[in-house]
Amino acid sequence: MLTWHRTAVLLLLGTSALRAQLTIENPRKLDAPEPQIQALFRNITRVVESEFHSPGALEDKFRVRLVLGQAKERFTIDDPQGNGTVYLGNWNEGKFAVSTMRLAIQHLLGPDRQKKMLEEIVRRTRETAPVSAAQLRKEGIPVTPPDAFPSPDACVAGIANAPLRGNSCSPIRPVPIR
Repeated sequence: MLTWHRTAVLLLLGTSALRAQLTIENPRKLDAPEPQIQALFRNITRVVESEFHSPGALEDKFRVRLVLGQAKERFTIDDPQGNGTVYLGNWNEGKFAVSTMRLAIQHLLGPDRQKKMLEEIVRRTRETAPVSAAQLRKEGIPVTPPDAFPSPDACVAGIANAPLRGNSCSPIRPVPIR
């Protein structure tokens, strides 16, 4: 019997911890179905976690504050982790869902992940950005002769296997149309 009571208490604490992720401020006592809002919030976080293949990533970490009765509707990101506030004039399921989904995505793309992504973007851009011949001569970078490119088979293997880096592909001659 004691085990059952302990389990019930843990379930209630777990449920209240999930509910604590969403704080609803409604000073004007506007019509807003709080249980439905809480359920919508939980489903938004679950769907975003699923879409990003990150189960549990938002659980107990992602916080949203819903403020109803605001003339200027908007949402704000309140900290570097992506937690935020949604300001609505009246309860609107669609506006809340879109705003909260965007905040959840921002949360999943926290500062460390954003930095990693930006570094990868810069790296890729430096590898692929067009460079003029004058820039190459000016910087002293030797121009690679066309016969130095790998065979087309190596090029195709590099394309098929995205993790391979550094495989340059020479231009492919057009195939005649029959």
